[in-house]
Parts: sequence; C-alpha cells; structure tokens
Amino acid sequence: MCELRLLRESIEEDLDRKRIDENLGRGVYGYVGCLIRLVEDGDRDPARSLNEARSAAGYLRAVPRLPDPRPRTWSAR
Repeated sequence: MCELRLLRESIEEDLDRKRIDENLGRGVYGYVGCLIRLVEDGDRDPARSLNEARSAAGYLRAVPRLPDPRPRTWSAR
C-alpha cells in the first residue's frame, strides 16, 4: 500500500514540474488513486494493483510530452 501511495506522489510531483503530459498524467494519477481505494476496501489484490500502477506509470513516462494544441481553422468543403 505504501508503494502505491509513493508512486501516486511521484506522479503528482512529475505533473507539478511538467515532466509528463498533463492530460495523461491526471488520468494515471486518478487511476492509481482508484487502485489505492480498492486495495484499502479489500476489493483488490495489493500486489496486482501495484503491478498495474507501475505499468501505467511506466507508460506515462515513456510517452513524450505532447505539444500544446495549435488553433485550427476549419474550412467548409
């Protein structure tokens, strides 16, 4: 459980320092938070949850920061 919380805190720190994409980071942060709640309630195996959280965090750190969206002009065709 402690490792899950530490992982969530590291994701939060990466978000604060803008090391990871904000949209993806918020999603993974929320996902890890849900895993923590499920483990606390006894509805989820802690080892499996930790493995899934590590996989999600690893994916998040492997994806480069996406560029800010550019305004687009739409043309009627």
